[in-house]
Amino acid sequence: MSHPYEWCDTQFHAAARLTLRLQNEAVLEGYDLKDASAWNILFDGTRPIFCDLLSFQRLESRRWWAAGQFARHFIFPLLLSQRRGLRANQAFLTWRDGVPQEVARKMLGPVRFLTRYWPLMANGSDAPLVAAAIREGTPLQLDPIRRFRGGLHQSFEWMLNGVSPHNSIADQTVWQDYAENRIHYSEADLTVKRSHVSSWISGIKPRWVIDLGCNSGEFSRIALTTGAKVVAVDGDHGAVSRMFDTEERQLFPLVTNLDDIQGGRGWLGREHPGLPERLTGHADLVLMLALIHHLSIGASIPLDEVAQLVAHWTRRWAIVEFIAPNDPQLELLCTQRGRVAAEVSLAHQRHAFELAGFIVREAVSLPSRHRTLTLLEKVKA
Repeated sequence: MSHPYEWCDTQFHAAARLTLRLQNEAVLEGYDLKDASAWNILFDGTRPIFCDLLSFQRLESRRWWAAGQFARHFIFPLLLSQRRGLRANQAFLTWRDGVPQEVARKMLGPVRFLTRYWPLMANGSDAPLVAAAIREGTPLQLDPIRRFRGGLHQSFEWMLNGVSPHNSIADQTVWQDYAENRIHYSEADLTVKRSHVSSWISGIKPRWVIDLGCNSGEFSRIALTTGAKVVAVDGDHGAVSRMFDTEERQLFPLVTNLDDIQGGRGWLGREHPGLPERLTGHADLVLMLALIHHLSIGASIPLDEVAQLVAHWTRRWAIVEFIAPNDPQLELLCTQRGRVAAEVSLAHQRHAFELAGFIVREAVSLPSRHRTLTLLEKVKA
């Protein structure tokens, strides 16, 4: 289960399309959606699922009461991502009920009057086009209501098309093309890495895999070929968006900074459980490839706690890429952070995972001798 603050913009757009389609179909059958919340959408892999059947009620008014919520939860977040660089998921870290109308108005400024979205940001109402639905006060007749709602639906479709992430170049980010640009790996390194990771996953036959720091998803896709379901986690929006676009039904991509994992949201932090709660004991296998130095040096997370995270999330297996002190990327990070590479020696890394309850089942050094792939098994809780 994922939450809106973990979605890429393409997920928001898919969720919005589903919500709007369901609303249109409901109106044709004489029903209405009283809620148009992003929190009502779950993802079965990359397929959005509407989960709040109690949101349906009898169609009784020309006005769609959830129109303002639809704008706050979908149109405004996607618009600000496109025009101002505030990703939709980042907006939900601040506003649980979506982007407030006055915030969208201020962030866009006078330029909003030059867009198709200005009616949604008008003062005093959710939108003039919605307020017009209650002016005439005519007796309840379903056919006129359906006709009016048909026009309203077309208006929102038009607006939603305008904020499609596929129409924007803003999604170009550093890590989404990682697999094509990692010059610190030789071709021999990559061949050995792919071969062993593939062989180990095939031997384990996991039902669920968590790929931490998945980048563009190269090793997530290897896991998918074995029939596993994969929770692919990365802090880079573009990388996650690129993975979501593959439409893999077994793939569950999440935008999450691993050095700033969010806790629970809603009432007492329990209404929407945080990622640690949702992933604890969830996977048969956790992949932590080319990541440990980013956490231990880049984010100053103690090695022991990195290992404990993996131990909490896997039921049994982990594949971890240990980084030697002479690795160019590790040396660069140490220089940038004023750290000493010896702090995270191979012995330190291995010991941290042993303390977390793992034993080494197999290890292979990549040809460059800078990195060691390690198959770990958890033997104690």
